[in-house]
Amino acid sequence: MLRAHNWKRKYTSDDGDLYELFYVPALLSARRYDRLTGFFSAGALSLAARGVEGLIRSEGRMRLVTGCTLAKPEIEAILKGEQLRDQVERHFESVPLKPPNTASADALEVLAWMVAREYLDVRIAVPCDVNKVPISDDSIFHEKAGIIEDLDQDRIAWSGSVNESVAGWKHNWERISVFTSWGVEPSRVTDEVKSFEMLWADQSSRVVVLDLPESARRDLLRYMPKEGLPKILRPDPEPIVDPPLPDRRSKVWAFIRKAPGLESIGTRVGESTAPVTPWPHQVRAFQRLHDRWPPKLLIADEVGLGKTIQAGLLLRQAWLAKKAKRILILAPRAVVKQWQIELREKFNLNWPIYDGKKLVWYPSLALQDNDERTVSRRDWHREPIVIASSHLMRRKDCAAQLLEEANPWDLIVLDEAHHARRRGAGSAKEKGPNMLLRLMQQLKERTKGL
Repeated sequence: MLRAHNWKRKYTSDDGDLYELFYVPALLSARRYDRLTGFFSAGALSLAARGVEGLIRSEGRMRLVTGCTLAKPEIEAILKGEQLRDQVERHFESVPLKPPNTASADALEVLAWMVAREYLDVRIAVPCDVNKVPISDDSIFHEKAGIIEDLDQDRIAWSGSVNESVAGWKHNWERISVFTSWGVEPSRVTDEVKSFEMLWADQSSRVVVLDLPESARRDLLRYMPKEGLPKILRPDPEPIVDPPLPDRRSKVWAFIRKAPGLESIGTRVGESTAPVTPWPHQVRAFQRLHDRWPPKLLIADEVGLGKTIQAGLLLRQAWLAKKAKRILILAPRAVVKQWQIELREKFNLNWPIYDGKKLVWYPSLALQDNDERTVSRRDWHREPIVIASSHLMRRKDCAAQLLEEANPWDLIVLDEAHHARRRGAGSAKEKGPNMLLRLMQQLKERTKGL
């Protein structure tokens, strides 16, 4: 997910390879990729094959608006009554695709496959005057911006000098500024989204935006692979000897991905795909929690019987099935790290701890050293899943954030719940609820499951 990365506000070529630093990591998280570029080459998408795989694996879509500048004779024909669309069609017919080398042909194969399978939709932007008349060839569509949205509907947006080309991402000296929808200036992302949607809908006063001409589409589809995936996107570098195998594998994994949400047969997919074998009583506890959704239950097993495993089974299944998209885990300060380790090692769930100043994930190669992110006290609860100290959360300032500012949770887990009690309970001096019990009494109205 996009939030797993500590995105810089600005990248330049002095920072290193923009392709490795930004382009591929961003695309790997993409469910949608919207791009405005003055110049586009198929090589950019083939270069980012790893990222494109992520987009396709998420069943994502890319929308591309790229510039097209007409020559003076073409402009004159339009002024004499020719339709702009017809002239753009002829413009593309006059420059058929001729890849100079094998790498370029492979790039066109990726592009053709994405267009044919509707992973990519391309529109053409023609600069014009206020009367919507195209301008001669010394004027170009020069905007360069992009927006990526992930499965959690978080977004990053960037603008700068980079065209969607190999040279732009790998070789030129370039600069981009990056903004996040969960950051200090989410309005910057909103502005980029509005700008893109306006151009995509052809509502700009100084640009005409047209669908990809049919002649260009036909020319491109000549490079469609005869069967299966394009070479660059195939899982193995060697030729595939048995074509049905990748298809079967793909279907199996696609089914496993969707199966947790299938109530009749998928309720134990989380358990089956986790590196832990639960005891029978843990499975029964999980089923009682899961089958009465949303669960509101006290797990009171003796020490050593695995209450954390029972909760972990529920957390993994609810997360995979998308029943719970916002989860808060509260535990005594001394065992917060233990919770993170247990979830990571036994359930492959790498969820961050909030320590009052930053979010900290379990170190992992997949995070590429981006396992910490500083957050303000007003923003930490925007993270969809958080592990936090119950000692920290019961403080007045944190409790106020939970009760007044944070969006409701789908599931809250409180470990060692006996700490939430009445002061002097069981004695003649019994008083009202302590700070933790008072917090939990109020939180029960802010969550579906507890």
